Amino acid sequence: MLALTAMPAAGAQGDIKLGEPSVLSQRGQRLKLAVPYGSATGERISSLGIEIVSIEAPDGERAPDLTRFTTATPEQRNLVFITSAERVDAAALTINYRFIDRPNSLQTWRVMVPPALMAESREIGLEPASARPAASRRSKRN
Repeated sequence: MLALTAMPAAGAQGDIKLGEPSVLSQRGQRLKLAVPYGSATGERISSLGIEIVSIEAPDGERAPDLTRFTTATPEQRNLVFITSAERVDAAALTINYRFIDRPNSLQTWRVMVPPALMAESREIGLEPASARPAASRRSKRN
């Protein structure tokens, strides 16, 4: 299990609410999630402790190692960035997590990882430069 802890600025007490994560990466890259949190809109909380219990990928695809994630919390924003140490090729992941101080708070994120924007060259079908006809560079003179 992986424990992720972020220590934002001190603020109100009460229930911490996590929003749905936004996936900021693509397949073939390290998984990067931005997760909004807070107990009310714009309200800062004193601490946030999330424990990733499991990560699953469908159809035998490989999920990232749940022990190799890092977190970051930017100043002045109620976000936690969660980043894997290894790249992810799965199209979808199911992430089960809970709050460290609440063992019965198990929840699930289902995230879709978008395909890479640039297809690999073997998929595009490019000809190697040596197979293309040479272009004439001669110009006409009067």
